[in-house]
Amino acid sequence: MPVRQRLWQELDMLCRLGVGLAPIAPDVCALLRALVGADAAALFWMDGNGQSAGFHHENSPTSVRNLFLNEPHLFTGAGETNISALAQPDGPRTGRLLAPGAQYFRSNSYNLLVRANGHHHTLDLRVEALGRTRAVVGLFRPPGPGFSDAQAALLERAGASLARAFLPGAAAPGSTAAQATGHVLLDADGQRPALADATALQLLQNAHLPGLGLYGASTADLPADLLHRLRLQPDGQRHIPVPDGVLHAQAHPLHPVAGGALQWLVTLQLQRLPQIEVVRRVLQLPLTPLQREIAVTAGLGHARTDCSALIGIGNALLKKQLRTILEVAGASDWEDLAAHLQGKNTTHSMHSAYTQSESSY
Repeated sequence: MPVRQRLWQELDMLCRLGVGLAPIAPDVCALLRALVGADAAALFWMDGNGQSAGFHHENSPTSVRNLFLNEPHLFTGAGETNISALAQPDGPRTGRLLAPGAQYFRSNSYNLLVRANGHHHTLDLRVEALGRTRAVVGLFRPPGPGFSDAQAALLERAGASLARAFLPGAAAPGSTAAQATGHVLLDADGQRPALADATALQLLQNAHLPGLGLYGASTADLPADLLHRLRLQPDGQRHIPVPDGVLHAQAHPLHPVAGGALQWLVTLQLQRLPQIEVVRRVLQLPLTPLQREIAVTAGLGHARTDCSALIGIGNALLKKQLRTILEVAGASDWEDLAAHLQGKNTTHSMHSAYTQSESSY
C-alpha cells in the first residue's frame, strides 16, 4: 500500500505543475501502467480544435508510429474508433473500448495500430479540463485476460489528477534548460528543407508530431511543408509541448551573399522544464508523503513563511518535518534546500537519497 500511495502522490505532484500532459507524458504513462495494471500505456494530447496534436507510446514499433503520424486517413471513416472519436464528449469518459463490437476488430484502428503493437485489450480515458477534451489515455494488454471494472475505476480516479495538468500551476523556478539544439536549412525556392543536422532529425523524430513520422529519416524525407506542419511562420517562433519538455522552433532569415537568394534557418531546441526536474529530484529522496509536499514547496521557489498555509500544517509540525528533510537532502536551511532541488547547488550530495531504504516511503 505505501508504494501505491507514493505512485498516486507522484502523479498528482506532476500534474499540479500545470504544464500540460505532453512534457510529463513518459512519467504519466509509466505511473498509470503501474497503478491500474497494464502492459503498455499511451497518451494523446489535443489541439484547440480537438485533434490529436502529439502522443507518447511506451513500446510502439517505429513502423506503427510512422503510420499513425503520416497516414491519418487510414483511421477515419465508418467503423474506425480513432483518437478523435474517443475524444468526443458523447459517451462515458472511461471504458469505451472495454467491450467493443465485432466491427472494431475488423478496423484499421485495431489491426494496424493496436494489434500491430502486440495489444488486444484497450482501456481508454477521456481527459477533460476547462470545458473541453484535452487528452486521451490508452492502456493496453495482450490477448488473454482483459481489463476489469475495478481497473476502469482506478483509471477514472486518475482522470482528476490528469485534468489538473491543464490548470494554472506552479511558476518555473529559474530559467528553462536547453538540452539539445538542431538546425534545418530551407532553400529559397518554396522554403523546402535542403539540409538538416542529425540533432534536428532526432528532435523531430522524438516530438511525435502529426505529419512528422521521421524514424530513420534523412533530410530528403522531411516534408516539403515543414514550416506548415510545425505551424511556424517565417521569421516567427513557437513553443511546442512534446514528451520530456518543450520544443522551441524558430525560423531565421539568412542574409544572402552577393547575388545569392534568401534562405531560412529553422532552429530547434528541446527545453526541459525546471519545475518537472524539481519534482523528480524530490521523488529520489526517501521522504514521507508530507515531507515530499514540503520539499516540493521549497523547490518550486515558495518562501518558508508561505509553506504552512500552502500545505495546511502548523509551524511546529513544519519545523519538525523540515529538520528531517534537510538532513536527508544534505541541505543547511530552506534556501539551501531550494537550491539543491533546483539543481543550482551541486557541491553537496543528496547522499541519503540513495542509502536509506525504500521503507521510508
